[in-house]
Amino acid sequence: MKHALVCTLLLFNSNYIAALEVVFEHNPPFQMVDESGTGYGPVYFFAKKLLKAANLKGKFTAKPWARIMNIDAHRPNVMILSMSKTPQRANRFIWLTSVYTGQQYLWKIRSRAEPTNGVVNVAIERNSHKMKSVISYFREDNVLQVINSTQALQALIKGRVNRFVGTTFAVSGKLADLGYDISILERLNVFDEAGFESKGLYLTLTLNTQEKYVSAIQQALASSEIKRARHELFTGFVMAEKAILTEQ
Repeated sequence: MKHALVCTLLLFNSNYIAALEVVFEHNPPFQMVDESGTGYGPVYFFAKKLLKAANLKGKFTAKPWARIMNIDAHRPNVMILSMSKTPQRANRFIWLTSVYTGQQYLWKIRSRAEPTNGVVNVAIERNSHKMKSVISYFREDNVLQVINSTQALQALIKGRVNRFVGTTFAVSGKLADLGYDISILERLNVFDEAGFESKGLYLTLTLNTQEKYVSAIQQALASSEIKRARHELFTGFVMAEKAILTEQ
């Protein structure tokens, strides 16, 4: 009897599949978090649709980006929403599909005079893929690290810094989330990411994710339903960004 119980437990453990967790930060306009901590937005809903097509259940949890990169990125069975794909990250994750790509620019407040002391500083979220290139460009003493990119933009608006780095579409979405129009900013030159260029935002899985999840999601991505949903998501972002550029 005891032997049979041990065998049953071993069989159960060998077949056990840990739950899939989907983690994301508040990152307008791609995915957002409401006051109750619930996610919403285009990328969030696309991920929901993807898991449904894969016949998988996932626990969606909003977290600060630094925590995602420092802790969740090293845990098994984790999907991460809207991660920038860079050469440095290429071999550290399973890259499922891109959801957005855009050019990074430098931004300033349109009506604000440049600092008389000549010091140009910037705010950036911790663990951003742009961190090393931003520090190289501005020098570390001139870089303010904050929790997320929306806070970085708030730092620019409030005068704590005088530059922001971001794509036109992302900047517009974050400003709208804060109650501002993009017209308050002036777009300067293209920002050179100096060897840390992003190939866009992706849905990713951690490397040690169990094959059951990887296979099911990849099969769902190949389905006509999800291909169509991904195309609508991607082209929707492209068209929205073009409309913003036309208005500027």
